[in-house]
Amino acid sequence: MGQTVYADVLFLINFSMDFLVFYICARLSGRRLHVVRSACAAVLGGIYGVCALFMPEESLIAPVCDVAVMIAICAVSFHSKSESTRTFLGRCALFAGVSAILGGIMSAMYSLLNRSGLSSLEGGDGDDISIWLFALLAAAGGAAAFAGGRRAKRIAVSKQSEVEISFGGKSVVLRAMTDTGNMLTDPLGGRAVAICELDAVASIFPSELVDFWRCGDVSTVSHLSPENAARLRFIPAKGALASKCSLLCAIVPERVSISVRDGKRDADLLLAPVPYKLSAGESRVLLPPGFTE
Repeated sequence: MGQTVYADVLFLINFSMDFLVFYICARLSGRRLHVVRSACAAVLGGIYGVCALFMPEESLIAPVCDVAVMIAICAVSFHSKSESTRTFLGRCALFAGVSAILGGIMSAMYSLLNRSGLSSLEGGDGDDISIWLFALLAAAGGAAAFAGGRRAKRIAVSKQSEVEISFGGKSVVLRAMTDTGNMLTDPLGGRAVAICELDAVASIFPSELVDFWRCGDVSTVSHLSPENAARLRFIPAKGALASKCSLLCAIVPERVSISVRDGKRDADLLLAPVPYKLSAGESRVLLPPGFTE
């Protein structure tokens, strides 16, 4: 027996689910949702969902196309030139994971309603999803996504704080975020290291230090004044930073003050300015764990 598929309904389902997943991914990653870009990506996903009906089922073409289209719509929705390939692939993996979880939840809800005889109230044969049921599942999924997004946003906000960095009689206040993956420490003194964007702190440091950090050539440290050179510490980079630099040049600031719940607290931290934008949303500083508690 043949099966009747309504292309407009299938497009609507795929469009809605893709946009919902983009929303959840934006909330989980603490990033702003690009509505227009995500809507365009969801349109592409909806079109592909309809076109996929004409692909041979028992071949490798379908899964290869699935992965390729997923990467393409993720690129349309949230790829940025400032982020690394590793970060982008991580967000693609997040999209795939959220899609799988959301699909599983909706399938489980449909199966439960189907067993209760509520899957089709429009005179169908019980195997096809009715419009009212899709609306119910979409509403439930949207409510769950909204609640989860609010929760994720609260968690993200709880990891953010303000940091005041002082050097040479000057100071700057920046938005900071706790990065649980930042385990950098000084191999000699054992002090923890905070990573920051060089452009955000360039105004408080001497020009020779700023030029040294932009250059990234460790051998030019001999060109610095003895006073500035004595404050520098070289930190082996680990994890995601290793793809951009294997050695960070940190400095001992005059003071680092972090805003916490009961006011401000001085932190014994080294500061490692890097000449590129951090993938931390509005935050310009990545703190090691334990300094905002």
